[in-house]
Parts: sequence; C-alpha cells; structure tokens
Amino acid sequence: MIAWSSFHRLLLGLAACACLFAYADGALAAMSIDLGSEFIKIAIVKPGVPMEIVLNKESRRKTPNILVIRNNERFFAEAAAAIATKYPEAGYQHILSLLAKQNGDPNVELFKKRFPFVPLGFDEVRNTVVFPSDNVTYNVETLLAMVLWSARQTTEAFAMQRVKDCVITVPIYFNQAERRALVNAADIAGLNLLQLLNDGSAAALNYGVFRRKQITDKPQTMMIYDMGATKTTATIVEYVLEPDKSSKVSKTSNPVVKTIGVGYDRTLGGYEITLRMRDHLVKVVRETMKTSTDITANARSMAKLLKEADRVKQVLSANKYHFAQVESLHEEQNFRAKVTREELEEMIADLEPRFIQPIKDALAMAGKTIDEIDQFVLMGGGTRIPKIQEVLKTVLNGKEIGHFLNTDEAIALGAVYQAADLSKSFKVLPFAVKEMVLYPIQVAFKSKTEDGSLKDVSRQIYGHKTFYPTNKKIVTFQSYSDDFEVDLRYGALEHLNEEQKKQFGSTELARVSVTGLAPAIENNGSCAECEIKGVKTTFSVDLSGIVSVIKTDFVVDKKPTPEELSAYEEALKEYEEAKRIRKEKEEAEQKLKEEKEVEERKRKAEEEAKKNETGGEEAEKSEEEENSKSENKTEDSHSTTTETSEPPSTEQPKEDKKLEKEKPLKAPVEPKIVTLKIRLNTTMTFKDFLDLNEEQMTEAKKILSDFHNTEQQKHKREEAMNALEGLVYDLAVKIEDGEEFAEYLTKDDKEKIAEEVKRLRTWMEDDVSVDTPTEDFISNKAILDNLTAAAHNRKKERLVRGSAFTHFSGASFVPFQLYPKMVEAMKNIFNDSQSFHKFALNLTTSDDPVFTEVELEVLSKLINTTTEWWEERSAAYEKQEKYEEPVVTAEEVATKIRELDREVKYLLNKMKNFKPKKKVEPKEGEKANATTDKNTTTEGDDETNTEGAEKREDTTTNETKSKKKTEKEEKEHDPSEL
Repeated sequence: MIAWSSFHRLLLGLAACACLFAYADGALAAMSIDLGSEFIKIAIVKPGVPMEIVLNKESRRKTPNILVIRNNERFFAEAAAAIATKYPEAGYQHILSLLAKQNGDPNVELFKKRFPFVPLGFDEVRNTVVFPSDNVTYNVETLLAMVLWSARQTTEAFAMQRVKDCVITVPIYFNQAERRALVNAADIAGLNLLQLLNDGSAAALNYGVFRRKQITDKPQTMMIYDMGATKTTATIVEYVLEPDKSSKVSKTSNPVVKTIGVGYDRTLGGYEITLRMRDHLVKVVRETMKTSTDITANARSMAKLLKEADRVKQVLSANKYHFAQVESLHEEQNFRAKVTREELEEMIADLEPRFIQPIKDALAMAGKTIDEIDQFVLMGGGTRIPKIQEVLKTVLNGKEIGHFLNTDEAIALGAVYQAADLSKSFKVLPFAVKEMVLYPIQVAFKSKTEDGSLKDVSRQIYGHKTFYPTNKKIVTFQSYSDDFEVDLRYGALEHLNEEQKKQFGSTELARVSVTGLAPAIENNGSCAECEIKGVKTTFSVDLSGIVSVIKTDFVVDKKPTPEELSAYEEALKEYEEAKRIRKEKEEAEQKLKEEKEVEERKRKAEEEAKKNETGGEEAEKSEEEENSKSENKTEDSHSTTTETSEPPSTEQPKEDKKLEKEKPLKAPVEPKIVTLKIRLNTTMTFKDFLDLNEEQMTEAKKILSDFHNTEQQKHKREEAMNALEGLVYDLAVKIEDGEEFAEYLTKDDKEKIAEEVKRLRTWMEDDVSVDTPTEDFISNKAILDNLTAAAHNRKKERLVRGSAFTHFSGASFVPFQLYPKMVEAMKNIFNDSQSFHKFALNLTTSDDPVFTEVELEVLSKLINTTTEWWEERSAAYEKQEKYEEPVVTAEEVATKIRELDREVKYLLNKMKNFKPKKKVEPKEGEKANATTDKNTTTEGDDETNTEGAEKREDTTTNETKSKKKTEKEEKEHDPSEL
C-alpha cells in the first residue's frame, strides 16, 4: 500500500514538472544583441529568470561574428571561424561596416584592403555591396540577417522557448541609412525589433540600474571609452533625477541617463593593431623563410598568420614577450618568431594621437573639461593593451581609470534591461534613456517672398545635441497650391572632422512628395468664408533614431457664413426678449405672492379673534360634526372615487404649468470658426540610400527560409545515418559469442542479423553518398530493429523479472536501477498481504467480527494460488535458456500484484468503515419479558440472517465497485513499467 502511494506521488510530481515547463514555453521573453564587428554578446530576460548572458552551444558567453557560405551550406560562430581559416574567400566578417555603403565609399575601400581575398561586387540598381557565392548573390542586409537569425536560434536553444522581441545595440555614429538597413535585416531575420540602442547608452544604463540610489538631483557625469575591434568611441553621459511627468497624482522623480557628448573614430580599433602585428610577422617570414612564392599571395597562409597575430597581441597585453608559431604556414614550412611588447608599441606609435582624439571631441561637444567629468571607465577589448591605457592617462590629468564595467557584457545587459522595459511582458523600475541627435536634420522647401517669387528655405526640425524620443515636429507650408515636394537633409556638420565627413556619405536624406492638395483646396478652401492656414506635415523620430513622416494635412479655417451670423443675431434677440418677459413675469408673481401672504396673515388674525368670542358655540358645533361624520363613515367608505379623483385632475395642469415655467431658456450658440483637416497623400523617397523594396525583402526572407529547411533536412539525414551506422557497428560486436546480448539470440537470429549487418556495411561504404535520401537510412534501421526486437524483449523481461522474482522468493532485495520504485512496490505488496491476512484472522474471533469467513478465505486462497503460480513458473524459468521466450512476463507479474492489492484494499476499506453494534440495555419494565425474548430466538435468528445477507449484498456491491476501479487503474498503467 505504501509503495503504491509513493509511486503515484512520483508520477504526480513528474506531471507537475511538465505543466511548469509548458507554462514557461508559453511565456514571453525578450533578448538583446550587442552586435560587435568581431563578437556578438546576447542577453535574455524571461519570466522568473533574471537578466543573464546567453551561452552558445560551446557554452561560451560571446560568439564570433562571422558567417561562412560554402557549397550552399552555412556555418556560424566557432565552426565558421575554423572554416574561414582554410577558405578565407568564403568567410564574411566585419560586414557591419558595409551597411548602406555604396561604391566609392571609404569604408568599402578599407574593407577591400583588409579582406582582399573576399570577392565582392555592387548592385546595379542600388549601387550597394553584394557578395557572390555559389552562383547566388547576397546583399549585406541578407548576410547580416543570417547572423541575427543565428543569434536568435542560440537564444531560443538556451531559453528553451521562442524569442522574438529584441533590442540591438549600434554605434552612436550610425546615420539614418545605416539604421534603416539594420532594421530591414532584423525584419528579414524574423525579429520584433523594439529599439536600436546606442552602445554607449546601453553600457551607461547597465551601470545606472544597479546604482539608482546614488543618483540625485545633482547631475553626475561619466565618460565611457570604448575601443572595439573596428571602432573607438568616447561617450559622456549624465545621470540625474527628473520629475515623472506621467504621474499626475504623486510628485515622484525617476533617474534619467542622457548622452551629452560623443567622440568617435570609425576605423580605429583592435583589428587595426592585429593587422599591424600580422604585417610585422609577414616581414619576419620574408626575412627568415625561403619560399618560391610570396606569402601575401596565399589566402590560407595569410589567414593563419592573421589568427596567430591576434593571439600574440592578446598575450603581449600581459607578457613582455611571446613567440609566434604556426605549423605549415606556407609551402609546408613551419614558422616561429619572437615578438616583444616594445615591438608592438612601436607598431602603433603613430596611432597614439588617434587614441585620445575621441576624448577631446567628446569633451568639446559636451562643453566640459576633463576635470568636470566625475568618472572615467574603459570598455572594449582594445583597452586591455597597456600602451593604450598609458596614452589615455596623458589627457586625464591624474583622474583614475575605472574598470568597474564588465568589458564584454555591460552593453548586452544594459540593452536587455531596456528590452524588458519596452516589452509588454515585464514591469521594471523606470529608468529613462535620452539619446542624442548627433546629426541635425532639416527640411528644405520653397517659400514665397513679398514680391511673389519663390526662394529656397531650410528649417531645422531636429537640432544637434537635442534628445530623442521627443515630441513630434510640425512644419507648415503656405506657399503651395498644388502637389509639391520638400527635401529632408542633414544640417550643418561642423562638429565632424574632414575624415568623418568623407565616411559619412550623402547629406541628402529623402524627398517628401505631397499629392492631392489641389482637389482639397477646390473642395474645402475655395469658399469666401474659408481661410487657408497651409499644409502641415508632421515629422517624428522613433526610438531607433530614424526620422519619418507621420502625416500631412491641408488645414482650413472655415468662418461662419452671413446667413449663419444673421440667424444667430435673430435668435439672440429672441432670447433676450424672452429673457426680459420671463423676468418681468417672475417679478409680478413674486409681488402677488407677497400680497397674498399679507392677506392670509390678516385673515388668520381676524379668525383668531372671532374664535375667542364664540368659543362655546364652536365647541358644540364641532361635537355635532363629529357625530355626523361617524354616522356616515360606512357610507363614505363605499362611495365611488369620482369625487376623489377630481382634485388630481385639477392639480395636474398646475404642475405642468409650473414645470413649463421653470424650464430654462436656451441661449443660441454663437457660430465659431471651424478648423478642417484634410489628409493628403504623402510618400517618402530616400535619396541617401535605397532601402530594400517589398519584393527584395520577400526574396531575402525566402533565402533564409530555404537555408533553414535545407539545414533541417540535413540534420535529420545526419541523425538517421549516424543512428544506422552506430547500430550496424554495435550489432557487429554484440552478436559475437561471449557477448551478453548474444545470449538472448537464437542461432537463426544470429545468422539473419549477421547477414543484414554485412549487407549494410557494404552498402554504407560503397553506395551511400550525399544524395542518399534520409528514408533509406530509416528503412534499413527498421529492418535491424525488427530482427533484434525479440532479443531485446527477452533481455528486458529477464532483467525486470529477475529482480521481481528475487523478492517473491524471499531473497535479499537488490533493486534494478531502471525500476527501483516498481520493484519496491512488488516486495511490499507481497509481504503486506501475508501480514494483513494474519492480522485479519484475529478480528474474526469476537461476537461482532469485522470480516466474514468467506472474505478471509478468498484472501487466503489468493495468496496460496499466487504462491503456487510463482513456484511453478519459477521452476520452469530456472530451466530456460536466455534465448528462449520467457514462460512468464512482467505483465503477468503485474497482474498478480494487482489482484493481491485489490483484495487487500477491499478489506482495509471495510475495516476503516466498520462500526461495531451498540449493546441496547433493556428498561426495568421490559426486564420481566427478558426470559420470553430469549425463548423466541428463531424469529430473531431469521432477522439476523436477513441483516447479514443485506450486509453481504452491500459488501458484494462495494467489492464490484472496487474491482471496476482496479480495472480502470490497470488500463491507466503500463504493465511494462513493472
């Protein structure tokens, strides 16, 4: 009994865990991606789990940002990095710098210089970079979407649920074209992009959320110096408490982080230092190795040397010297050379001014000195080089360099906090992030002058160093009477140096076309009372810093017509006249009312005086009137209601008149100017960079979908092939004599399996190719499974049965590891049934027994038959060979256990519900008849027997119900588990 209860509790516990897993799978989650040029860091937040970094399948906290496409197969992360060393032309890395870049852009030329072996071209229509591979051309957005898709797959595997909501971090210097291209890439990858968050703001947010108590009304500043693989930025942020404008009840203040100054270098980073180390090693190779061809002409050799240069650079950050060594570097020759830290510092000596320039630019933009900065902290892998920290100290004026931010993870963790704030699934403490508009945006249009001519006008809508998200901006155009166009462009960029302006690209942003203005004017603005206020266009900057046109309205103020004004004046006169008449009437009524009150008081005074004079006569008259009323009381009670109904009929008109009198006069509404807004058609055509159109987006999504389907089919094929191959080689060993599994096989089984194994080994070695369908592996494995199924069943029955039989025979209990709970149950059921039978026999000796002799006889017989059954089957089992079909199965053992359990449960329930008969004491008056009652025992015996029969019938009914319940339990439990 106890064992069965424990087993049931185990099943319930497993079911509860399954329910919790189902809930977690259905819950929403959000992720963040720190999209670096060299590495990607991913963070996730989901219900019940705090913010944490996602581990990839290699259990690493950062993943290489590299993609390889070769032979129509994709490889990501570590696998791609390994393949890219062998096939550099198939590896795509640092593609983030090519977003929205066109032919002739300095960033494209730099990419060609750094990756000379990667073939690239340009789109004929968009003039953007494309990569040819296996007769297919991929644009930058599609390749980047594959990287984001891989990041999502990694996150979902880590979280064990679907994830779509995402915040992606970008450098603050990304312009409108680069941000739009990244948004399209996220869309292709199937992500629900919540925001493009600047990486400096993300790091600052990560610092602030854990120190919100230290933030006060007094602004605190911090500079974050971040040197990544391909860029360097210096961001000055300000922490301050600001009133919560959304709270109308309580005056609370919440922390805010603002970006107030930025300096950057788009091409300076750790990768530039790695390239210089590689070039140094190339020089050493040329001096020390004799080769027939130059090493720079060999893509694989250069890739190996680049990988070694990066490793040596990292080691020299902590050591004064190190040896660079590569096996079979070029023309089967090994390479080994000593490199010192001094040599590395000489390589980057000319970069020292560029290291500190972002700091100077950020301070100039913020209008502060370095002494006014409260904290200075380093970020990025490049800042680990001692020489860089030494150079930075020269401009810090003794200010301490902080290392309190996690260099690799702070950006991802800050971004995932923002993702939780923007997602509908979470509620976090408010911490506002105000991004800075780095590039001002203005609108250019034509405006009429006093002489009627048109001149070019530019109006700034988002100025430099303003913050977003912000309110929408409305620009009014009053010089147009037909369809027109206005241009969006970047404003003055004086805060950028010449190199930054070259890398910036086109300053023309977009052309906004407005149509439908002429019909709107004709239908709504041609009347005499219409005053045209112009065309109002609403602009907005979203959370990602992207400018868009919300709407364009033609606005007209319609004045009241002369007829409306005349009607209003007439109505106003009537209202004033009615108001005057009512006032006079009310005054007359008030005067009449006062006169009536005076007369009433006078009348009452006269009546009182007369009453005092004729008091006796009035008393006699009152008695006579009372007698008269009492005599006519019955007669009045049966009278009709005609007379009594008259007063309401006379009073009702008075009430109506009173209501009519009290009804207030309604003053006429003065006609006012009505503002009409007629929506116009607005289209925005980008001039800086052509976004992917709808057809191109669909095609890109199809490319990702086809890759995914192909990879799934490949994965299934590999699983099927590995399963078959493993089974073939496993059986080749197991069917040999002396192996445990061979003992369960008949001679015929061994011959058939050996023949099939031989056939399949030959087939896999000679006939299997990459074109072999998955179904062939599955069908061949099914043949082997069918041949070995009987042997596996015999082995399973012997292992399970052996443990179970041991307990029946009374031997020591050694639970089989796969069935510990079930084996324990079998032991307890058998022992408890015998103990219970002995106990039940002692309850049948009293005058009022709990059990009947028949019930105990049934239990005893069941125990005996089970014992006899076991002894007979056990003897036969001992004589059997392992390859013979077992004479008894685990299912039969389970059936016997259930029978014992059912019978014991029935008796236990009866004992639980048993109520002893109460002994009735005879009264004194009945004691005289006691002898007579004792002599009439025949009739009493009949009644007793009748009661016993009824009780037995009830017991039988309960037993039937119990058996039905047990049958149901048998169906619900799998006998094989026993």
